[in-house]
Amino acid sequence: MKKLLLVLGISILMAVQIMASDGVKVVDMNYVTERLNSDAVIIDVRSEEIYEGKTPRRGIKGGHILGAINVPLDTFMAIEDDSEKLELLKSKGMDLKTEIITYCNTGRKSQVLAEELVRLEYSDVNNYKGSMKEWGRISTNVVVVQ
Repeated sequence: MKKLLLVLGISILMAVQIMASDGVKVVDMNYVTERLNSDAVIIDVRSEEIYEGKTPRRGIKGGHILGAINVPLDTFMAIEDDSEKLELLKSKGMDLKTEIITYCNTGRKSQVLAEELVRLEYSDVNNYKGSMKEWGRISTNVVVVQ
């Protein structure tokens, strides 16, 4: 039993270290709100239709956070060449030192893009875990629909 607990404890410790070392910081709504008028780039990873206003599903608004740019995850991940990915991001105003905040509907798909940005050596990558599911529920938060 002691050996099992020791192995379990070591496994948990290793998992925490791996999650902490991926370079992506998880941020909350207050963090995003504080960055709305800063140099941070907020990326909506959802499809263009949802970014522009189509409701993805019940309880989650279509549209985007004020100032967010659209980099659909599926499109971005379909690019195989890292230099092409970097060029795309550069064309949208991001260099390797830019503070980036990713979000989606629930924070899962945006985590994938955030991890990819870290792999591409972006140094200040944040994932808004609450994403649009949380953002859209607050009446004072602006949701832009085009």
